[in-house]
Amino acid sequence: MPAIFTQENKDELYRGMIDAGWEQLVERGVRSLRVEQVARAVGIAKGTFYSFFPSKGDFVYAMLMENRQRAVDELEAERVRAGGRAGRDEVRAWMRRMWRAERNIFRIATADEYDYLVRSFPGDRSFEPATDSRLVRWLIDDAADVRPGADTHRVMNLQVALALVLLNRGYMQADALEATVDALIESTLDELFG
Repeated sequence: MPAIFTQENKDELYRGMIDAGWEQLVERGVRSLRVEQVARAVGIAKGTFYSFFPSKGDFVYAMLMENRQRAVDELEAERVRAGGRAGRDEVRAWMRRMWRAERNIFRIATADEYDYLVRSFPGDRSFEPATDSRLVRWLIDDAADVRPGADTHRVMNLQVALALVLLNRGYMQADALEATVDALIESTLDELFG
C-alpha cells in the first residue's frame, strides 16, 4: 500500500469498501459483486484493493464479520438501554432489526449463492448460518429473565432455521414470509424466556 495513506485514510478506505460492497450486494446480488466496482467506488485502483484484502473471498468475509460485529454492538446497546440486562422485548426488537436488515446476507443471497460465497472464503474461515454459540451463550447468560433450562442448541437451531427460510425464500409463500420470520423469532424467544 502506498506510504501516502495515513492510518485515517486506510480506515476510511476500508469502511468505504465495505459499504460499497454491501451496496453492490443489495442492489445487484451476490454474483454481481465486482472488486473493480468496489475499488472505483472509493477512488482507488484494483491493485490497491488487494493490498487491503488478499482475495474477493477475504473481502466478503470481512463484510460479513463487520455486519456480525454491528449486530453484537446493537445487542449490547439494547442491554445498556434496558439498564443492564436485555429482556424479551429488547431481544425481540433486536432480532427483528437483525433479521429484517437490508444488509442481512440471508435476505440477499439464495442458498446456492450462499454456498458459493462460503466456498470463496479462505480455508481457515467459516461463517455459521445466522449466529455463533458465543452470542447465544451471551443471550442465555446475560439476558434478563431467561428461563431455567433454556437450550443453547435449540436457540441456535431456530436461528439456523431463520437463515434457511430466507436463503430458500423462493420456495416459501411470499405473502407469508415475514410472518414466518416473526414466528421463528417468537419461537426463539419462547425457548429463551418461556
